[in-house]
Amino acid sequence: MTHWEHPLLVSEKTFDDVWSRPNDEPILFVVGSGFDPRAAVVLSRLVGSTGRRIDSVMIDLPEDATDLDVRPMAIANRTRIQELITEAGGELRHQSRPEFHDPGALGRLVSRGFQRSGLLEQYKEIVVEISAMPRSVFFPLIRGILERAHAADGDGQPWAGDLHVAVCENPEADESILEEGTTAMAPIGGFARTGGETPATTIWVPVLGEGAVARASRLYEELDPDEVCPVLPFPARDPRRGDRIVSEYRQLLFDEIRMEPRNVIHGAERNPFDLYRTLGRLHTRYCQALSPLGPVAMVLSSHSSKLLSVGVLLTAYEHDLEVQHVSPGTYGLRDGGDGLRDHDEIFDLWLTGEPYR
Repeated sequence: MTHWEHPLLVSEKTFDDVWSRPNDEPILFVVGSGFDPRAAVVLSRLVGSTGRRIDSVMIDLPEDATDLDVRPMAIANRTRIQELITEAGGELRHQSRPEFHDPGALGRLVSRGFQRSGLLEQYKEIVVEISAMPRSVFFPLIRGILERAHAADGDGQPWAGDLHVAVCENPEADESILEEGTTAMAPIGGFARTGGETPATTIWVPVLGEGAVARASRLYEELDPDEVCPVLPFPARDPRRGDRIVSEYRQLLFDEIRMEPRNVIHGAERNPFDLYRTLGRLHTRYCQALSPLGPVAMVLSSHSSKLLSVGVLLTAYEHDLEVQHVSPGTYGLRDGGDGLRDHDEIFDLWLTGEPYR
């Protein structure tokens, strides 16, 4: 049995019903300090849906890779989050940015700091809001909480609470965020290949989205995989989105990789659990077919929305898979972010606790 055989995905339509259920326990809301225009959307909706006290931990993120033009947006987000937490009768704390020299270590240090804070022992319900948090941070942060929730006897004190991962999804907003340049390829903290023999076969599964051709190309060059199985968002709100992504990646996929069209995989744009199940089956199938040749490594990477990135995270956590990442050199926003709020849609992945007992 998998951890999420019968998962609970709370949608825009059911969000208020879930969070207005009778409960007097305080909620811990974990959020990033980034500039994303959607940073406070989920919290605003949560405050309006529940009368419970909401405390918050803001993960302070480095600003050196952020364009100067969008830093005022990050300040405005932090101010709005403080106002909402005050309105909910809660307290906003900051988890200060750790000292680090390796950019790839930031997520691990954030996760370690959160675990050592003792907050898991203080709250029975936690929401990790990832709209303004980079993958390199929220992957190890969520993994650390899941490991505590699924801890077996003797592996530390289990946490028996309810973990939610929430995000405000908007493909148009994703397309408007500028991510320029590339850093060196590195595994996301907690998702590196651990020991064992050198793989005889490497399968690379990139989940594709707009504006990430350069980073995907660098991953391909450094991984040098034996097989490539790209994932396209389908079904999607815009049925032509997948076609546009294929066109954007055409040179990489068909001229450089010479990929077989039958290798293309589809994952529902609005359901990361669909992607989780699809990638799990793909991993099982490749291992069964290729293991006689030697060890098989399936390497994941996420270049799409934060929502689909959670599907990648859950698959890698469940099957102990490697997740490789190339970060942008700088982040910015195209056209000042005008008109990005028209298609905001809230999702809440309820990952542990009450629905699974």
